[in-house]
Amino acid sequence: MDCISKFKLGFLIVLGLSMGCKHEAHEPVRSQKKVWFKALHQSGDLVEYRHELTLYTDSTFVYDSKEKDHGHSKYEKFEGIAFIQNDTLHFSRNDMNGAGSKAVLKNGMLEFADGTDSFRLEVVENHTPLKSVISLHNHPDYALFTYYPSKKRDRNTPYDLSPAEFETVRELIHCVFEEQKANLKFDQDYIKQLIPYRNKKGELEVRVNMFCKDKLDPNGFKYRTILMNDGGKCNVTFVIIFKSNYYVDFSVAGEA
Repeated sequence: MDCISKFKLGFLIVLGLSMGCKHEAHEPVRSQKKVWFKALHQSGDLVEYRHELTLYTDSTFVYDSKEKDHGHSKYEKFEGIAFIQNDTLHFSRNDMNGAGSKAVLKNGMLEFADGTDSFRLEVVENHTPLKSVISLHNHPDYALFTYYPSKKRDRNTPYDLSPAEFETVRELIHCVFEEQKANLKFDQDYIKQLIPYRNKKGELEVRVNMFCKDKLDPNGFKYRTILMNDGGKCNVTFVIIFKSNYYVDFSVAGEA
């Protein structure tokens, strides 16, 4: 093979390689789905519960649940599609936690509701348009709950506090501790569950449940309202009345 032939052969090889590289550079890049939203429910003492929801940018979701009780564990995994409409997350299935296929973001919690009760997960990552009105990040001893009528004739209606109203509640709770020193432990010893509603006259009230902190289940109070018949100074309830800027029905361990 003469020099010219060798040159032509080398040129064709280089040309072929360069065309191959250009072809690879124009291959479409496949985007990887990323976490768009994540929420977690982790509580329990005798029975441990762990629910984790992960929503991805391609609208798919994975919901993992675990229940552990005296050596027996139950694991379930649910997958499907979710979408946002107004202020609500809609899921393609309703069998994940027994509380329906819709959830609303409220005060740092994702709340699934079936109309009579709710199941809640704490938001740990959020890149969606859904935002909380009140952030409890700086108030770890507080939890806000939606009011659910206990009887058919209950004419109270649910209400969501504004940030300013939440601060008013906190100030009034401080007054309770000042006035009820003989009946209470210190403020930092309690968790506070707030349930705001409007009474039949349309007036804003907030039921406050306070319980001593549970070292074995420190986060349980965030997910469900606590019911306790006794407990002494570890079981305190009262109602804040916005109209009078005061509180009524103060009770310790069920004794008025």
